[in-house]
Amino acid sequence: MTSGKSNTLRKRSPQPLSAEQVCERIRSAILSGELKPGSKLTEQDLAAELEVSRTPVREAIRQLEVERLVSRTPFVGVTVAQLSPEEVIELLDIREVLEGLVARLATENMDSFHLQRLKKSLQQLAASARKSDVGAYLDQALAFRRALVECCGSATLSEHVMAIENRLRLTGSRTALLPGRMEAAIEEHEKLLDAIVRGDAKGAERLNRERIRHIRDAVAKSMSFSII
Repeated sequence: MTSGKSNTLRKRSPQPLSAEQVCERIRSAILSGELKPGSKLTEQDLAAELEVSRTPVREAIRQLEVERLVSRTPFVGVTVAQLSPEEVIELLDIREVLEGLVARLATENMDSFHLQRLKKSLQQLAASARKSDVGAYLDQALAFRRALVECCGSATLSEHVMAIENRLRLTGSRTALLPGRMEAAIEEHEKLLDAIVRGDAKGAERLNRERIRHIRDAVAKSMSFSII
């Protein structure tokens, strides 16, 4: 690796790590931003840092290639994936459809436990936005979405939603930093939660799709300005 040791990778384990654990360590380092897009990953360096043989590292890299969190380029090797502007827009288009369905199914299957989680996450989301604490804001936004996904009752849908979520996390905090985006997101989440509380499944689906569409439009607009 070219950017120094990752805190996530550096954690010591009393037992040798399995290929699955190695994969989780590397994935966590990528999603947390400790390993930046474009960072080069080598089996030798990762094996030394994780104190394992190169075999579980090789298996982990194969899995992360499937998840499209790393990419392999001839004469370059394996690097943390970088999303093009077109890929970001495409992923947000897909996310809009999937998370609309999540909101509808979650509303239809909502229980008191998950409802309280949603309310708590929204309170903390708003508090983070007021403090301009982008890291905490992103954590709470993710917690809100995961509570919805858990409640929708579909393992298949959950798998696809989280795969899209993970790939979009390669962009870091870029969308949250767009002017007015955090403030707008609080209002959008409040409207969504209100629809869920009222049991309006179709309304929740519409609102969640609109929320993602607003993100997509803001991202597209910011990209057009950066090109100019």
